[in-house]
Amino acid sequence: MAAASVGRDEFVNPYTFVPLPKGEPGAAWRSRPAGHGQLARGRLSGALDVEITARSPLLLRNVYDDDGDGDGTFPRRHVPGYEEPQPYIPGSSLAGTIRSLHETIAGGCLRVFNGSFRPGYRNHVTKQDAGWRLALITEVDEKGAPARLRLCRERTVWVDSEILHRGLGGPDELRSGLRVELAGVVEKSGLGRWELRSRGAAVRQAADGDVVVLVTHAGTRKKTRKNPDADGPGKIRGRYFCATGELVGPVRDAVVDDETWHNYLAAVNGTRDVQEARQNPGSAGKGQVPVTHPHDDDALLGHRDRAAQELREGQVVWVRAELTGEKVLLKEVSLAAVWRHQGTGEARERVPEHLRDACSDSRALCPSCRLFGSVDSGGRNDKDGQGAARQDAYRGHVRFSDAVPRSALRPEVRHLPPMGSPRPGAGQFYLARNETKLENRTAETENDPPLREWGARDENGRRQLRGRKHYWLTGRSEDRPYFHAERERERTFRKLYGADNKLVSTAESVPQGSVFTSRVFFENLTPAELGGLLSALAPSLLLGTDDGTDGPGPVHYGWAVGGGRPLGFGTCTARVTIASLDSAESRYLGADPPEEADAVALVGAFRRSVSKELGEVWKRLAPVLRLDWAPADRVWYPPAGWLPGPQEHFGNPRVLKASFAFWKDSAGAYGRKGGTPYKQLPAPNSPKLGMKVVEDSKALNGNGGDA
Repeated sequence: MAAASVGRDEFVNPYTFVPLPKGEPGAAWRSRPAGHGQLARGRLSGALDVEITARSPLLLRNVYDDDGDGDGTFPRRHVPGYEEPQPYIPGSSLAGTIRSLHETIAGGCLRVFNGSFRPGYRNHVTKQDAGWRLALITEVDEKGAPARLRLCRERTVWVDSEILHRGLGGPDELRSGLRVELAGVVEKSGLGRWELRSRGAAVRQAADGDVVVLVTHAGTRKKTRKNPDADGPGKIRGRYFCATGELVGPVRDAVVDDETWHNYLAAVNGTRDVQEARQNPGSAGKGQVPVTHPHDDDALLGHRDRAAQELREGQVVWVRAELTGEKVLLKEVSLAAVWRHQGTGEARERVPEHLRDACSDSRALCPSCRLFGSVDSGGRNDKDGQGAARQDAYRGHVRFSDAVPRSALRPEVRHLPPMGSPRPGAGQFYLARNETKLENRTAETENDPPLREWGARDENGRRQLRGRKHYWLTGRSEDRPYFHAERERERTFRKLYGADNKLVSTAESVPQGSVFTSRVFFENLTPAELGGLLSALAPSLLLGTDDGTDGPGPVHYGWAVGGGRPLGFGTCTARVTIASLDSAESRYLGADPPEEADAVALVGAFRRSVSKELGEVWKRLAPVLRLDWAPADRVWYPPAGWLPGPQEHFGNPRVLKASFAFWKDSAGAYGRKGGTPYKQLPAPNSPKLGMKVVEDSKALNGNGGDA
């Protein structure tokens, strides 16, 4: 079958999904493992020699090497035959990679899965519901939740930033949490809210002022507005208002129940501030950050508090509150008038029932946990709940040695663009594809959530998650947009995002064509289990052979290890040789080695051991593990503009910035003029993998976000 065809005006998302089997992949899917007491009859022990070839540059970082620094450099260790420490692939990295692939191939449990996860979404810009008011936090508890605060009056007054700049001495003096005194006429605006009229208004900073100011992100404000001066340009810069509240009453104790705080955390976790802090722990402080105008990034408006999981003393927030005696019961907490809400239906409700919980009982393990081991660290106590916490664990039957280089290697420094955090709330990609009922459709009314949201169109049961995430593999990394751009312009991404951007990181890679060797030890496996291990190490044994040809060259199947996989790093193929194989008879009685000493026969035993449904999953997996099934030059996150071909000049690197317009235009939101038709990620085995590029003018003009 020919590789997928993708148009010039299309892109291929770097990741795709392999569906989960809807039912248990066999009668004894979870069963008692073999144990380690003895080599049982009919079981095998031995070793495999694995030769790993890097089909694209390999990038590993944050792994502690012999020097113990782990600072983003490729790990190194002393290898016999070399004077200097050499780059190597830690056995733990190999084990994680092969186990993850085995879970897909054998239908293992969802070991790394937050079943209680629900995504957050930004609210539409509408009139704020009644009951919200500002509050000044004066003390927080150990979680960062409000412990004591002062409420403001329910009437919030909105003040134009230009009035505040004039009274405070400029935009640099405008900071969220500032206490001021206001003077002037307050009246209802056309938006139905109270605003301070510009004429005659006065603002003065005062440490004991009765009014607090809230400065928030300007993203929801209008970029431009109609010019009231008929003789001037038709459009001028939009206005930016800050919410202000008059403090009333004493400082009170705050009561925040678990549900209220959980909802706040779920909402704030979806903000870019938190995502960036999670990507680079320690790099993003808890102080304030500048707010610039959405029409002009150079126009400072003021300074806001970072969105964070912990609130701080002196921070101004929106609350829905109820006075109960001398205390304040907080029902909701928000950082902005246009805030966020949670989708409905937890992640566990969106996967097949047998996969909702990872293995936790060492007497009943899935195929992957029986092979690689299992740890349940849930801290369960004895039956009355009073005993000491215990950990239920099972040691695996496979050990990976470090993969060491066959020849001396010299790592190369790489400058990596911001790649963002996973966005499971983006239903376009993460929720199961429904061609007939959802593609190109929109929400039916303005009160219905966009089709991308968890909870939209869930009337007949929760829409399921797409499956296990995998990244497209490549043997032509030079054609991938990252390598193409870096080849033409050194440090492209440092220049594109700014030299001081902390999300542009530095790492080391070893070159394409590097060869590593490792030995994998196994004990007490059935022929079928050993066949499953071989299938994960060398997928060509399961899916096809590297000798077959399709078009201009051979077909290769592989897997990816290390970081930078969305950019094209990490693709490997492996050749496996059975170095030793013993049964109980050959090991203890001197009998001949087992007849199963043939990889093809062992993989055949694995094939016969699984359900027909799992075989259907392999059909979706095959193109994912096939190198360059997705055309290398088209693979990028939704770009801001058309991507150049491999032989073309990379004219404008800004096309590699993120297209936020794509996510907006594909959301399936209602609109009186047609809305934004829902677009879904194609299936991995589709001959049409491409999605249309949605140009983002802001990114192309230099004001865009992260890739």
